[in-house]
Amino acid sequence: MTEAPRPPNPALLMQLALAYRSSAVLFAAAELDVFTTLANGPLGAGDVAARCGAQTEPMRLLLEACAAEGLLSRENGGYRNTPVVDAFLVKGRPAYSANGFKYAEDLYPAWGDLASLVRSGRPPMPPETILGDDKDKTRAFVYAMHERARGIGSVLPHLIDVKGRRRLLDVGGGPGTYSVCMVEQTPGLTATVLDVPGVLDVTRELVDASGYADRVTLMPGDYLKTPFGSGYDLALLSGMMHRETPDSCRLLLRKAHAALDPGGLVIVSDVFFDDDGKTTPPFAVYFALNMMLTSAEGSAHARTEMARWMGEVGFVDVQTNELPKPNPHTLVLGTKR
Repeated sequence: MTEAPRPPNPALLMQLALAYRSSAVLFAAAELDVFTTLANGPLGAGDVAARCGAQTEPMRLLLEACAAEGLLSRENGGYRNTPVVDAFLVKGRPAYSANGFKYAEDLYPAWGDLASLVRSGRPPMPPETILGDDKDKTRAFVYAMHERARGIGSVLPHLIDVKGRRRLLDVGGGPGTYSVCMVEQTPGLTATVLDVPGVLDVTRELVDASGYADRVTLMPGDYLKTPFGSGYDLALLSGMMHRETPDSCRLLLRKAHAALDPGGLVIVSDVFFDDDGKTTPPFAVYFALNMMLTSAEGSAHARTEMARWMGEVGFVDVQTNELPKPNPHTLVLGTKR
């Protein structure tokens, strides 16, 4: 007698349907500063609640949820940070990254409207929200970009030979983190960060705090409309091409080409699809959806497209260079004759 086929297991569907609860646990614990509270050793739920200005029983359940997610460990009736939390979610640590997670939390409403985006093709979250209109969300966005850029910025000069370069144009430079990292590691280099005024209000704080305000200047403007000027030997277009159409990307590459002296180097750093088919890697699929949710023309381009566009506008010796994993960014480089 043939055995009847087993019905499909809905476990995957349940996991996906409830996945937001794990994110909410992380966001709540970060917002309540639970991990900084536990930085000096294990504490019980009552002590954590008292220090965080919270109620004991909900805090106990939040701590248990954090333990279930691998964020905390249990010790002698109390809770202790795991190593990854201690490194990235304790205030004052060099790699503190909670602002980046706050930005991810701010994107919750937009992702909740994903079906609306697919129906209409219009972003449910206006891009101006994080580009100056909402000062709190703009600040969270710029600080999130700063935290994400620190790791990339620290390795850029080691992946690309920029010794001897004198003037960097950082197009859509956001927090200015790349500019600061590159002038810090490149004697004689100065940088100009071009971005919208609402973003640069926050950038100024970060550049001033870096101690390199004498070598990093800010240029308020719209990079699609504002002239880039001339006399640069290095141009960086990082983390902004994904907001633009192919035509706008070509325009920006042409402007960068015109701004560079002969021998000048352009660097485009972004999350890219592997090729023109635009199906891999999976991270790029989610990234493209995220950009469609938050910007009118947002998506993600293929590294093969970007390299082709560079050649079309006159750059030579075009090459790609992946950043060390788990960073998802790839660099596409070109030189002006």
